[in-house]
Amino acid sequence: MILSYIKSSALGLLLLAWMLLPVAPAAADPVEFSLVDLGGQSHNLARYRGKWVVINFWATWCGPCIDEIPELTAFQSRHGEEVDVIGIAFEKTPVEQIRSFARDFNINYPVLVIGDEPLVPLEPLKGLPSTFLLSPLGEVLHTHVGPVTAVQLAQWLDQFAGQVSN
Repeated sequence: MILSYIKSSALGLLLLAWMLLPVAPAAADPVEFSLVDLGGQSHNLARYRGKWVVINFWATWCGPCIDEIPELTAFQSRHGEEVDVIGIAFEKTPVEQIRSFARDFNINYPVLVIGDEPLVPLEPLKGLPSTFLLSPLGEVLHTHVGPVTAVQLAQWLDQFAGQVSN
């Protein structure tokens, strides 16, 4: 009965149309954190605003993480003008060991050391490696658990670049 009344009045139709409109999702808050790199220098994620960012959580003991390092370095080499890759060593291994590992694998992007506070909204992780694509505004656009390739990263960048304006 109420529905038939709503349908029969102009105000009711307007109200019904308004209720059926899709709600535009609110823009996600930018990811914010500050971690220290292997040289002891602090990196605040805000300094990367204006560029795409790939954040990769990995560990020296993680086989799939090790397998994807050449892919991440190749992607950084090819796309470094528009994208910054950031590795986050998700382990409590001494920094000198991680530094030696990064040197041995010719990692060409900053490697940060995980702190004691969770990196919301990136953590808790569902597994290692975990990779996140952030927009130039710092919003998480894509999440992937498992190893990635340079081709996958480029595809995600192409896919989301058309949807986001700097």
